[in-house]
Amino acid sequence: MINFLDRPSLLSKGVYLQVPVRITLLDESIIRSNEPEEVLTYKYNKLGNRFIIPWRKIKGKLRRLVLEKQRYYNIEPSCSLKDDLCMQCPSCFLFGGTGETSSANVPYNILSRIYGETFISEQPAEEINPYTANAVSERDLSTGQALMTILTVPKETTFLGVVTIKDPTLEMASIIIDNLKRLTRIGARSVEWGRVKTEILGYHLSDREDLSAYLKMANIDVDFSCSGLQNETSFPSIKNSYETLNVQVKELIKSLTESN
Repeated sequence: MINFLDRPSLLSKGVYLQVPVRITLLDESIIRSNEPEEVLTYKYNKLGNRFIIPWRKIKGKLRRLVLEKQRYYNIEPSCSLKDDLCMQCPSCFLFGGTGETSSANVPYNILSRIYGETFISEQPAEEINPYTANAVSERDLSTGQALMTILTVPKETTFLGVVTIKDPTLEMASIIIDNLKRLTRIGARSVEWGRVKTEILGYHLSDREDLSAYLKMANIDVDFSCSGLQNETSFPSIKNSYETLNVQVKELIKSLTESN
């Protein structure tokens, strides 16, 4: 039987907790790459043309949420993305970082323990909504100077994806699951649009990655219900999870740096 790790490990133990997730758009949303007019779609041989949310967008939002809650508990409150990673907190341990390019300037890197996949819309991408607005003059704040068109994904579009925690402890699982539930906005200009409802569909603890949204929607035998876990009541409280993992990560990094 596969179990959670008692403590976080530097070396892989080959344990995977997969969490299938459904995201439902409550507003129209802007999901794009680098082009402002582009709504991301992908044509699959078996699924046809679908809206997609790249994993990097989900991961970036999830990491920021984990950092927010971490600061609330006053754990490495100055740690932030880009160049200010502390490289010794729960967030850095879960999502990884490069020591030499962080403000900590430490002689080690941390690989991400959080894996993911492209989130795929459950409905074909048949409708792309154009949104037209007046550009505003910066000098006198008047409108009517020019028009801009923004393409959006329709509200009520649902996406499926799987988030995977590699070599999880109960504390690591508690932190990720809590913050997945806090995922309430996605996409560009999310201060205005992009409200979402995030649902966890099950849990699968195994020695391999079995689950995939693509396989599920391609009608290949995939079970998104709970497997290997009874329910969430076995997880420690979120506050205890952050505090415990913070101590464990610092002890782990101390042992690593002292051995060098």
